[in-house]
Amino acid sequence: MTRTLATVTLAMTALLAVLPRSADAKPKIALTAIDGDASGSVGDAVTEALDGDELTVISQRTVNKAVDKLGLDSEMTEKQAKKLSTEVEADAVVIATLGKSGANKTLQFKLFINGKKARGFKVTYNNAKSDRFRAKLRDKFVTKIAGETTSDDEGKPKKKGKGESEGDEEDPLGGKGKKAKAASEDEEDKPKKAKKSDDDEEDEEPKKKKKKKVASADDEDEDDPEVSVRASSSPRHSANRVAARIDVGVSVKNRQLTYNNRANFPEGPKPFKNAPVPGARFEAELYPLAFANPKSIAAGLGFAAEYDKTISLTLRTSAEPAVPVKANQQSYSVGARLRFVLGSTATSPSITLGAGYGKRRFTTDKSGLQMQSSLDVPDTNYTTIDPGLSIRIPFIPQLALTFGGRALIITNAGPIQQPTSYGRAKVFGAWAQAGFDIVLGNRFAIRIVGEFQQVGFAFTGTGDMARN
Repeated sequence: MTRTLATVTLAMTALLAVLPRSADAKPKIALTAIDGDASGSVGDAVTEALDGDELTVISQRTVNKAVDKLGLDSEMTEKQAKKLSTEVEADAVVIATLGKSGANKTLQFKLFINGKKARGFKVTYNNAKSDRFRAKLRDKFVTKIAGETTSDDEGKPKKKGKGESEGDEEDPLGGKGKKAKAASEDEEDKPKKAKKSDDDEEDEEPKKKKKKKVASADDEDEDDPEVSVRASSSPRHSANRVAARIDVGVSVKNRQLTYNNRANFPEGPKPFKNAPVPGARFEAELYPLAFANPKSIAAGLGFAAEYDKTISLTLRTSAEPAVPVKANQQSYSVGARLRFVLGSTATSPSITLGAGYGKRRFTTDKSGLQMQSSLDVPDTNYTTIDPGLSIRIPFIPQLALTFGGRALIITNAGPIQQPTSYGRAKVFGAWAQAGFDIVLGNRFAIRIVGEFQQVGFAFTGTGDMARN
């Protein structure tokens, strides 16, 4: 006897992210996929803002391919960033994280220039497509990257006096004229030199800090709240590295039974098939260590649970068609999971290994029938151990193909194996699933999947209903 169960499930998911160049060449930027930018629209806006006369942005596809090839983490170390810049021939590697600050959005930038970690900065904005946002961002990157790469190409500057070098660093446009005047006055009145020098240091010290803020965008906080410098934010989770996932939705189930009878045996049990019926579905996955560091190996260790139940299922017999027979079909499973993400971007595929313990039950209430044997649909209550794997392959950050399978090791089949039913049997089963994840944002997605489950029995002939 073969028992087949087909299921289609629609669930709303809550997802609880240097080679040398000539002096005349534009600096090349390798911008990795922005963590938290599921649609990719912010990444496109950043690329459009930076790519132009002063900077060149390497294509996102080339960068993502190199990141996957090298097996790099999104939270790159200096050594990893140097590998990436060498691979794609970039002068700078830029890692960004999308977040929120009240009603505004934020972009936290982490920079590696010429293979060395540089000071990052943070941008607060409302509209990534605005001209103001793009101009501010472009100017910031030109200051941070173009200046650094140009100074490296030209070599170290000549040594100067302390006051002169600090003035050049603070204000390369106006600092020299002011200090030249101070030097002239010192030559004319040398006895006042020490006092003059002390006064200059007291007056210029605050200016040095202020001017340095201009170079690193600190001062822009006061004039324009769009740009500020802060520590890196906590790691964000892309859909392939979620720390917690909850699926709540509906299912549609169809059940059928087929029997392999001996030839010339018209009295044998007849095939059974019920119309598709609705059900309720719940699934959850929890990866506790992924909350702290979603890129660590330990972050892939987690737990899972699932439950499904038909909402309404009524059967009828040909002998007593006016008598409704209520049926109950439900299943649950709990187990462990081990997830591996093959890369570090939002489009990296993942493989999840797992095993669980569960129950799969189908029972009917035949108490209303005058002859209970008129409904030849045996009750089952499978106890299962279900090792298996699932694979998730994103086409783009917001759309992924999911599929997988499990072996159903059935340790007990329930009432169907009783002597009054079909008796002892060799039981084997399998379960398969395939579908799509549609990511709607940082926290929500729609999952549409189809499931197929089949259980086979090879009866030994010890049961009353199997002796015929």
